[in-house]
Amino acid sequence: MSVAKQPNPPQSELAQTNHLEWFKHNWDRTAVPAIFIIMVLVFYLLNPNYLSTLNIINILNQVSILAIVTVGASVVVFGGGFDLSAGSVLALSAVVGSMVIAATGSITLGVMAGTAAGAAVGLLNGFVVGYLNVSPLIVTLGSMNVARGLAFIVSGGIAIHNLPALFSDFAITRTLGVPNLALGALVVFVIVHLVLKYTPYGLNVYAAGGNPVASRLSGVNVAWTKCMTYVISGACAGLAGMLLAARTNGGEPGAGILYELEAIAAVVLGGAALHGGEGRLWRSMMAILLLTALGNGLNIVGIHHYWKGVVIGGILIFAASLDAVKRRHR
Repeated sequence: MSVAKQPNPPQSELAQTNHLEWFKHNWDRTAVPAIFIIMVLVFYLLNPNYLSTLNIINILNQVSILAIVTVGASVVVFGGGFDLSAGSVLALSAVVGSMVIAATGSITLGVMAGTAAGAAVGLLNGFVVGYLNVSPLIVTLGSMNVARGLAFIVSGGIAIHNLPALFSDFAITRTLGVPNLALGALVVFVIVHLVLKYTPYGLNVYAAGGNPVASRLSGVNVAWTKCMTYVISGACAGLAGMLLAARTNGGEPGAGILYELEAIAAVVLGGAALHGGEGRLWRSMMAILLLTALGNGLNIVGIHHYWKGVVIGGILIFAASLDAVKRRHR
């Protein structure tokens, strides 16, 4: 008895199926760029000033500080951790660095001191998380409050002003038409990108985040690897604090509120897995640009900035839900 041969589906149907399968498994590569383009077009149609040179420069200045914080947050998430302290560390570093500049007159010493203060908090976070195996959520929630409290204590609750004009001049000037703050963020991105992609430590970060037990059995020092992700995050937050101090011409103890939320939202929206082991730094950068341009666009069209937090929180929940669905269907 012969069995009738089923006809092969048309090539067009196969191609469509393949495209749908590719998109289902690679939505994180296409969603953010597509949303960004649509968002820019919508805001431009609502207000053509959105794409004016002045506003584009304003967006670049705004995103630069957040981008550096997001670089650090990305490394921590790639390594299987979580850092809620970045905004408070930024404020503490800005205050410490500004006080050093005010006391010594040396911008270099101040920037080094602010960055070192951030790295020190990161080292504390990393030691407790990596070596004592305490939940990163609890550790960084605690250090978030400690760092913010110290920022107000050491500053007396007031901003540190009267800094050298050269310090603030750096933040408001441009090189070849590009804001110096954006160039600084680009340098940080390139350095960390090269570390993650081309060094053994970068490979260990993804390995420790993806499967810490197997990584440990393979000879990876998981505790040290995780610890250093927090040091990098703290140093990035510290440097971002100094650049913010330069932009505002002072160290503000109340600066950086909700910066950690925006950074984590960008990392998740960029397709990184919350359990670690996955993610690309350039996607996090694209996502933080999207979130910053969104906040700017809301202001441009006259929507109160309070709504920015609502939108970003919703995006974080949505992106995390997509990540959970994606992992469930693997």
